Amino acid sequence: MNLTERIAEYIANTGLEDFPPDAIDAAKAAITDCLGCALAGSREPLADVLCDYITSLGGMPQATVIGRGFKTTSLEAALVNGAMSHALDYDDVTFITKTHPSAALIPGALPLAEEVGATGGELLLSYLLGFEVACAVGDAISPAYYDDLGWHPTGPLGALGAAAAAARLLRLSPEQTAMAVSLAASQASGLRQNFGTMTKPYHAGAACRAGVNAAKLVRAGFTASDDALEGRFGFMRAFSGGNGYDPDKAAASLGSRCFMVESGIEIKKYPCCGSAHLALDATSQLLRRESFSAGDVDYIDVLVDFDPPRSLIHSRPTGGLEGKFSMQYCLAAEIIDGQIGLDSFSDEQVMRSEAQTLIPRIEMRRHPGYEGQLSWTEAHNRVDVHLKDGRVLTERADRATTGALRGVTRDDVRVKFLDCANVALNSQDAEAALEMLDGLEEVGPVGPLADLLGG
Repeated sequence: MNLTERIAEYIANTGLEDFPPDAIDAAKAAITDCLGCALAGSREPLADVLCDYITSLGGMPQATVIGRGFKTTSLEAALVNGAMSHALDYDDVTFITKTHPSAALIPGALPLAEEVGATGGELLLSYLLGFEVACAVGDAISPAYYDDLGWHPTGPLGALGAAAAAARLLRLSPEQTAMAVSLAASQASGLRQNFGTMTKPYHAGAACRAGVNAAKLVRAGFTASDDALEGRFGFMRAFSGGNGYDPDKAAASLGSRCFMVESGIEIKKYPCCGSAHLALDATSQLLRRESFSAGDVDYIDVLVDFDPPRSLIHSRPTGGLEGKFSMQYCLAAEIIDGQIGLDSFSDEQVMRSEAQTLIPRIEMRRHPGYEGQLSWTEAHNRVDVHLKDGRVLTERADRATTGALRGVTRDDVRVKFLDCANVALNSQDAEAALEMLDGLEEVGPVGPLADLLGG
């Protein structure tokens, strides 16, 4: 049995009872966090552009656009919801694939579940299946995919996961599911060069839409190959640069490993690129321990666990979106303001003179001796702040490497959800939605949940 067929069999035959309790709990936390991020992202300029565009298309009102108070087709709702979920770069990441997994899964699965009348338990299972499929493939392609070739993993791997989730929600046969995954593989894309623009979050939305589109087309009779992942001219070879991939490893992983536990979900504390988060943690610890200001800084060395710039491609940002992908601005803003929050990434904040003065004094480099190795090998960052009075303040922060839910508690996720939801919902609807998400596996048809999230 080839990989694509094995994936189809796994999707069709796996149930919620096949996942351990901590995987289910982490999945619910990730879904809650992602939907909160979508609510906060629903007020971003990106959302205005996309909503104006899709309403001009006049699609059938099948599914809810989160936070915007209207319905459209499940395809277009998947696109907008996915983009809004990733708009603030506040959504989760996972270790093995270096992706934002939830933004490419739940924003597409929810509209489709709403359209077909699926239950909360079915939605939860579809999310877990999509997560496992994306991780199994991502773990078996060449590391060059993440570090060298320029792909944004959330887009291509997200499309495969979204197709897996959609195929399960539509109850496709194994043969249809294999074709749906193959069709999604031909729609998979996303270039890192677009980071710092609206196109970066569009990658997540496009992945959601590709998955829903693939499953619905196949259900209608559309055909695709049954080996588009492992074939000579397939996904794994293409995205690996021609070598260093292992379809057999991916096939063997499904059902024998639980990536939701092994790779875990890292919930973000800051609304910016995850590659800056450990350095922000270290800087936060320094600010709590020492008394200094931006004016006291001579220069700052940041030692990171990847070969720069990776995703942090804007060393001299000129606007809010670029600032989210700038180690230099993120650290400068934290030192100036004492914190990083949703209001840190406006054009005005990035371009203020105090930030622009400090930014050139911050240098990012790999830990000596680790150059050229895989990203996250060291699992820690270090910040050395050299002050004008000759003192050097040093702090490190370590990456959480165990557990299904990493870096936060479920209560932290609830607090973050309500904070994000307040951007688009009244407090009563936000609390009601949170209660349903806490018990998602017990929820009947998800339409009432979607209505609450619509705003």
